[in-house]
This record gives sequence, C-alpha cells and structure tokens, in this order.
Amino acid sequence: MPISGFNLLSGIGMIAVGAGAMVYWHLKYRTGLKYFLIGGILWAIAIGIKLAMDLTITRPIQSALLADFPVFTVVVIMSLYLGLRTGFLESGITYLVVKHTSLAHSGFKEAVALGIGFGGTEAIVLGISSFASVLALLLSPSLQGTLTPAVLAQFAPAFIPLPVIERVFTLFIHVFAVVLVVYADRCRKLRWLWLSVFLKTITDGALPLFAYSFTGPGIRSVLPVEGYIAVLGIISLAGLYLIQERFNELPVIPELE
Repeated sequence: MPISGFNLLSGIGMIAVGAGAMVYWHLKYRTGLKYFLIGGILWAIAIGIKLAMDLTITRPIQSALLADFPVFTVVVIMSLYLGLRTGFLESGITYLVVKHTSLAHSGFKEAVALGIGFGGTEAIVLGISSFASVLALLLSPSLQGTLTPAVLAQFAPAFIPLPVIERVFTLFIHVFAVVLVVYADRCRKLRWLWLSVFLKTITDGALPLFAYSFTGPGIRSVLPVEGYIAVLGIISLAGLYLIQERFNELPVIPELE
C-alpha cells in the first residue's frame, strides 16, 4: 500500500482535536488562556521526565528483567512500571502545582480548561509529529523502501481515522484525570487524587500488554487497544458529567482530611 497525501489527514486531524477543543472551550465559557497554557506546560514537564527515564533507567531495567524472567512476566512488570510512572508523574505533578498556586481555586470550567490544555497539547504535538513523518516520506520516496511491510500496512486508508478517534477519547481521559486532581484539592479529599492516578495508570499500563497480545500488520491488531481507549474515554466523559455536580456543591474550601 503506497503512502499518499491522504495519510497527512491523520496528523491534521490530531492537531484539530487538540486545537479545536481549546478554541471551543474558550469561546463557549470564556476561560482564561492561561489554563490551556499551564495544562500544556504540565504535560511537557511530565513527558520530559518520562523521556529522561527512558534514556537512562527504563531500558536497563527491562534488560535486567529479560535476563531473569520469561517475556510475558517482563511485559506485566513493565506494564505496571509504565502505568504507575504515568499515573504518579502526570497526576502527581498536576496536584502539586494546583495545590501551591491559584489553580487551587479553579471551578469546574477552569479545571476542564486545564485538562484540555494538558491533553490538547499532547494531541497537537503527536499530530505535528505524524504530519512531519508522513511529509518526509512523501518528499523522499526512497525512504519508503526502508520500511517493513508491517509498518507500511499502517498507512492503509483504514488506519487514517484511528489516531484521530483515539485522540478524542484520550482527551476525555486527560481532562477527567485533571479535573479529579483539582477536585481533590478543592474538597481536600485525596481519594480523588488516587482515582486520577489509577485512571492514568490503567490507561498507559495496559498498552504493553495489548502490544504483546495482539500482533500483525492488519487493522485487527490495533482495534482491541483502540476499543479499550474508547471505553475509558466514555467512562471519563460520564465521570465529568457526574463530578460537575460535585463541583457545583462545593462549600468554602475545608481543611485537608
């Protein structure tokens, strides 16, 4: 399957998801642009730390485990490691920033804007990366000859909308996780923070297991993980609806329990 200009639509779509969500929320509720900016910065900090870990300790840990344990056991351990890392870094850093800044007084709309800034920035960055990669392949056809059949298969038309759809549901997950963090600080009940950590943990932690369990060049190999993300996204969207009522009922900020 040759790579065509249509494959650029995946990157454009992902960018549109992130940027479109920010524009929509800002125009509809007039939330300050600072919330989107801070959310993006929080994402960048968490991702920066994870990248640093990948370049220093993650691979040695995986190699050491592979020397002593079966592959499936290593996949399970690394899934826990990657999931917990995401949960504690993304939700934990957000909580510390919220707790020690004026973000602690955010209402529901501002908390959602913070989450959109977080997840929207990720969608935009991934979209730009996808667009640039496809564009490089289109401008240098010889590079396409270096790709394996499995990689080339991912440029089939059926794959084009999947990253965009995934970004939509992932955005819901990010927003709900951030709103939980803000709510945890507002009501001084840390169980909401742990729920946010748990949500991020099961989101990222399951990905290595899916990659190990479902292989092959066809679209069927990615549908299970896409379905999993969609389910978490729908749950997160429902969670946002329910927690909005709790935000509206918040009294004056009480003492931490």
